[in-house]
Amino acid sequence: MNVKKYFILVLVIVSSFIAIAGGFIVANVVYHGRVADNDKQLPVLDKQNPFQFNKKVNVLILGTDGSKARSDVMIIASLDSKNKGLNMLSIPRDTRIKINNQYQKINAALTFGEEELAIRKVKEITGMPIHYYVTVHFEGFRNIIDILGGVDFDVPINMNYDDPIQNLHIHLKKGMQHLDGKKAEQFVRYRRYPEGDIGRINAQQAFMKALLEQKLKLEYLSKIDDLYKAIKENVKTNIGPIDVTKNIALVKVLNPNNVQMFQLPGEAKMINGISYFIHDDEKTLKLIEENFGYK
Repeated sequence: MNVKKYFILVLVIVSSFIAIAGGFIVANVVYHGRVADNDKQLPVLDKQNPFQFNKKVNVLILGTDGSKARSDVMIIASLDSKNKGLNMLSIPRDTRIKINNQYQKINAALTFGEEELAIRKVKEITGMPIHYYVTVHFEGFRNIIDILGGVDFDVPINMNYDDPIQNLHIHLKKGMQHLDGKKAEQFVRYRRYPEGDIGRINAQQAFMKALLEQKLKLEYLSKIDDLYKAIKENVKTNIGPIDVTKNIALVKVLNPNNVQMFQLPGEAKMINGISYFIHDDEKTLKLIEENFGYK
């Protein structure tokens, strides 16, 4: 097996999923000093040690909304070599945080302090180290799904939505079907769930799991060159050649059937006329300890 290509395949499939956000591009993690003094001391990404059998590697995946100024998706993808699995934690974009001593939604962190401030706030909430980031431009999503041959998926409800401003037109029937790139984008961009953003996260996670289970197979290594060509203009990451070599062993033992999806514990609340997601510190700590191995 060409493990280097397999490593790239894992990253492509995991990170390409994040293009579901409705269109985004995230720049490299560089801070340009646009926040007040109390938020200027921002952390760099955590350094990763040479491979150990019990090592975990955490990748923060961010995606902006149509304005490209706010993050529409935040997911921590945690690769666990000991358990040969992938755990993913979704953080609702309405999660309430403080920036410059004022309450904001976590999706505003990009506006106030670029990606590095978003990383800091994610680490404050979860206590988890962040080793890498991977970003994907939405324009590569449809091509990637088509190159992989589409995804068989059970659409849970009839979906009909039109937004001329975004040139977004969603029309999908309920039931099991084969989603090509165009239909897959429609599904993952749909927002009108009774549970709001929580329902959208659940749907995105279900699609992500189906994508990994169906496509994270050796037969798709032959698609690497086509995938690379399709995404080279749309993917940015701090994962370099040395990192690929260093983490090959971790990815090699990954079991595509051992993928678990989690969501930040908490509840939606209206505060001063603004809808926030208030995360539960105690339940978050318990979830992180039990499923990600951090205290």
